[in-house]
This record gives sequence, C-alpha cells and structure tokens, in this order.
Amino acid sequence: MASILILSLHGDGVSLALRLQQEGHIAKMWIKDPKVRPSLEGYKNPSKVNDPRKMLDQYDLVLSDMAKMGPLCDELKDKGKLVLGGGKFNDKLELDREYGQKVCKSLLKVKLPESVTLDTPEECLKYLEDQVDPQVIKPLGNAPVNLTLVSSDPENRTLKSFVKERGKELVPCIIQRQVDGVEISTEGWFNGREWIKPFNHTMEKKRFLEEDKGPNVGCMGNVVWTTEGDKLTELGLIPLTPLLQKVNYVGPLDFNCIVKDQDAYFLEFTPRFGYDAIQALAELLKEPLFDFLYFLASGQPMEVPYYKDQFSIAVRLSILPYPGSEDCSELKGIQFLQIPDEAKKHIWLSDVMKNKDQEEVCAGVDGVLGAVTARGETVRECKRRAYRTLSNIVIHKDLQFRRDIADDVEEKVKKLKEWGWLNQEKT
Repeated sequence: MASILILSLHGDGVSLALRLQQEGHIAKMWIKDPKVRPSLEGYKNPSKVNDPRKMLDQYDLVLSDMAKMGPLCDELKDKGKLVLGGGKFNDKLELDREYGQKVCKSLLKVKLPESVTLDTPEECLKYLEDQVDPQVIKPLGNAPVNLTLVSSDPENRTLKSFVKERGKELVPCIIQRQVDGVEISTEGWFNGREWIKPFNHTMEKKRFLEEDKGPNVGCMGNVVWTTEGDKLTELGLIPLTPLLQKVNYVGPLDFNCIVKDQDAYFLEFTPRFGYDAIQALAELLKEPLFDFLYFLASGQPMEVPYYKDQFSIAVRLSILPYPGSEDCSELKGIQFLQIPDEAKKHIWLSDVMKNKDQEEVCAGVDGVLGAVTARGETVRECKRRAYRTLSNIVIHKDLQFRRDIADDVEEKVKKLKEWGWLNQEKT
C-alpha cells in the first residue's frame, strides 16, 4: 500500500484519486480552488489536505493534475519527492503558445499552420478583414476552452463579431489559418531519460453536442489506442528527446496535430494528464494504474503490460447547468447514478461526494459527473460496451452525454493508414 498526494487546481484529479484508492492505496488531494471544496466530502480515503507542504515524508508519489502547478511541483522535486506531471517547463510548454510553436519549429519534423500573434482587439479585426480563408483564434495563457474560436466561413464573420463584443477576453492571442484534415493526438510517457513504450493515439470530441455543435468544453469523449511507434511518433515525439532529457521531464506529453495526406500540422502540446484520455488509457493497462505511474516517476526500467490490439473509449457524463458557468450548488447531495460493484472499474467519478448514508452523490461543483470507459478489439465493440454500462447506471433522465462518440474513428483511422501515418497492422 502506497500513499499518493495529488496537487489539483480545480479538482480534475478526483477520478484518479478514487481509482488509486480502489487499487488499495491511500490517496490525498490538495485542491487550490475554494469553490471545489465540496468534492470528496464524506470520504475517508481519498481525503483532502490543507497544506501540500506538510508531512511530505508520508507520500510515496506526488501527481499534478493540471497546468499552473509548476512552481510547487519543482519545489517538491527539490525536496526529494517523486513528482509526476508538473513543473515550470510543463507550464511554459502548454500555456505559452508562442514557446510551444518555437519548440515545434526547431525540433519537430512537422509543419505549422500560418499564424500571427496579436495583442489588441483592433489588431485582430484588421487582420481578419484581410483574410480569405477560415481562421482560428487561440487566446494565450490558460484561457477557458470556450474562448478558442473556429470560423465556419471564409469571411470569418462570427470571429469578427466575437472580437467586437468580447475582444478583451481574447487577447493576446494567436490567429491561425484553419487546416482541414484529420485531428489526432499522439502521446508518450517520458521517465526523465527515455520514452516508455507504448505510445498512444487519441481522437477526441471537444464540443458539447452531437455533430460537433455547441460550445467547446475540452472533451465530451474520446477513443484511445496504443502503438509501439509509427510516423506520427517519429516526427512529433522522438525529436523532443534531447530537450526532455535536459529538463528531466517526467510524465505524459501529448502532441496534437491535424494530418493531411502528405503533411502534419502542429496545433499544441499537452504536457499533463488529458481528461478523459487518461481514463481511457487506463482501460488498456494490464497492471494497476499506480504501478505504471510509480515506476515511470522513479525512472526504473519497465515493460508496460497492455492490450496491444484493442481500443478504449471514454464518454463524459454531465448534468445541467453544465456547460454553463452558473452556480451548481443546488445539485449537491442529489443522486444521478447508481453504480453496481461490477461496473466500478469502468466508472470514473468527478463531481462527487458521499452523503450520510455513504451513497455517492453529486457534490455540486461543476456538474461533470464523470466518465464511462470500456475497451474492445474494435472501435464498435468498445463503444457498445461503454453505452451499455451507461444505460445501466443512469437513474436521472436529464443526464447529458454525446451518443456519437467514436462514430467516425474507424473511417479516420483507415484514412491515416492509407496515407502512411499509422501502422497497417492496427485494425
């Protein structure tokens, strides 16, 4: 039995803490955001701590669940703790889009979409007036995902309206020419010296509604599968090795791009856990999640046992007012899911607490109840299993989830294999 501390900005790592507890470990969380305090009420394990710097000797492993935790992570590393998933370098690579583009340009063997960095709404409007192709606006820093705006017409009319009405929220920003193709994320896990195989790919649905409509919420579901290596890993991850060795990088690193038949176009790095990709990836591990994380963080030689020829899926579950920003406190104490013991390994709860009867209920934090995961030998099989589990646990008719997760993955994978980006043996 090990003791793990999770450093959390907004409680994203709650589901990881619960999984580590299910594996027989002691999990503790420090959550910085005071609005998330109801999370995990009623639990004895996992539990919450008020000061992550106290009683450090008790922790065998420290995990960072989100960006902006870099200074604290580096401080704990300097005190001799095993820390995975955070650091000042991680923050800079994710939050400073210009730096991420410089790293891509100098090291990766992929292309960058035509882009420009602008500081004022006036500059943005002037630039958009001169464009004849659809554009994308990406605010710099850790801006909300719904402020990443994608145009749907060459005149960029919607983008111009956003800039006129909400321009101060968008700047400084990068405006990038939209690239048509297949969007895919390629992730590797680095132990400070080398990549630990397997790598993995993710195809994600970022928008709230079917047919990719509605606000961008970051993730409403995804499909994950592993690879020992392919063209995407060779061009997008392997060239980063010397830089990662130099900064003693430990943790996951995701390279997100849009692929066409001949070229891959860099979008961004994600040097942290991805939600809900980490949950889907865990379905493909044949060993406990803690074992994988601990041996990676300690830099020990390791062979990762995993389901090589299978896919996994994650489907996010939520309840109103999500994805709005309204107060969710009225949801506190309400039971929306009923989970039998045999399904618990496929359920990753997030906005959760226990009531006086020790029932798992909503904590009223943000309305993101969690995710359902499954694996299968085909995309269709893992999707069928996940939605079957979902139908068995839902006890409230207003539960929100997309019903089209994974629908287009087989077609996209086939196209990427035909173009030579993925290995042909993957089915």
